[in-house]
Amino acid sequence: LDRQYYNNVLSHTVLFTSDAALLTSEGTARMVVDNANIPGWWEDRFEKAMVKMAGIEVKTGDQGQIRKNCRAINYY
Repeated sequence: LDRQYYNNVLSHTVLFTSDAALLTSEGTARMVVDNANIPGWWEDRFEKAMVKMAGIEVKTGDQGQIRKNCRAINYY
């Protein structure tokens, strides 16, 4: 992804319905506009996300869980 992707969303020239759906809510539409129009904004956020993900350690054995719902931990 890069700024061109967000420009494509704004110009309605995206391939998937899920991409076009980014404009259906005020919150995500604002993010699309910001990503398309503010130079370096998307790149900065992407870089920070990659650095954060690099700090994720591998879980082994019974240290983690496969979530049934990715938004919530499993309760037994």
